[in-house]
Amino acid sequence: MLLLNYRPVLRQPTGIGVYANGVLPALQSLEHSLIPGGGEGGAKERLKRLAWSQARLLERARQAGASLIFTPAPEGYLGRQTIPQVVMVHDLRPISQPERSLQSLYFRAWVPPLLRSSQRVITNSQFTASEIERHTGLAASRISVIPLGYDDQLFRPASPGSPNQPPPVLAGLRGPYLLHLGQAYPHKNLERLIRAFAQVAPDHPDLSLVLAGKPHASETPRLQGLVEALGLQSRIRFVAYVPYEQLGDLYRGALALAYPSLWEGFGLPVLEAMACGTPVLTSFGSGTEEVAGDAALLVNPTDTVAIAEALAALASQPQLGAELRRRGLLRAAGFSWMRTGEATRQLLLQES
Repeated sequence: MLLLNYRPVLRQPTGIGVYANGVLPALQSLEHSLIPGGGEGGAKERLKRLAWSQARLLERARQAGASLIFTPAPEGYLGRQTIPQVVMVHDLRPISQPERSLQSLYFRAWVPPLLRSSQRVITNSQFTASEIERHTGLAASRISVIPLGYDDQLFRPASPGSPNQPPPVLAGLRGPYLLHLGQAYPHKNLERLIRAFAQVAPDHPDLSLVLAGKPHASETPRLQGLVEALGLQSRIRFVAYVPYEQLGDLYRGALALAYPSLWEGFGLPVLEAMACGTPVLTSFGSGTEEVAGDAALLVNPTDTVAIAEALAALASQPQLGAELRRRGLLRAAGFSWMRTGEATRQLLLQES
């Protein structure tokens, strides 16, 4: 019996929720008991889950007659492992790129001992596996790399002959746009992206930049102030939340995904954009390079000039966009939630 601990899956799914829901159909074919999620995000909720995991998770597993607990996030119980655990680690960004936050404190204090006590750790890239080894001392033999997938019903290229229509969240936007998708954490490198766009904007007066994703308490106001200082309020649009069903149109309508992050464990937007046939600009040196392969423009994320040159090339060279589209679709075809789910199911069977 497998206990699926889905408590970390929020009502409005983020990356963890997208992954958890993507693998769930395959895992439900096993004998299992499911603890549902559906809570809200935030520090208080994380603390409540932490207390619940320590006080109740093992009890719930015993009640279900479970021989293994799987949590699709780095959460679980500490102490003597009377029922073994397998956890999924999407990245160690709060350790590698720390902020003054409860999340960073949790990752530093709780996650390393949790991973060391788990029977197996699943992660989504060789890059993140190396980070886990480096920060926790966990042996590579106890880490399994299973790449993520994507929703191929939502993220697919536009039908031949059909125009790319911006989704309702971009109502009123005219002309081509570059897209960044993701919460505005400092490691997303949005200041350099904005400054790079400022270098390109005068030569491409119809081009806009869309920054879509959950606001960051301190970073988003700072970035909005930078946009005002550069006089780009009419050219750069902040979109706080995009309904999941509009994401495909958001990618398909974009001239390119601009994702020059300083650090990523995987970079799911890179995969989703490629699956939609959208050209991708991203960074070398972390998980995004591993996902993109040779199907994206790779830049040094600390070099604003290099980012600007890549944006200019995408804006002025249609043949480059067409080639990146071709490569991206081929690359994305190697990923799917069916493959991810089946690989996860087989691993959990072995560990039971």
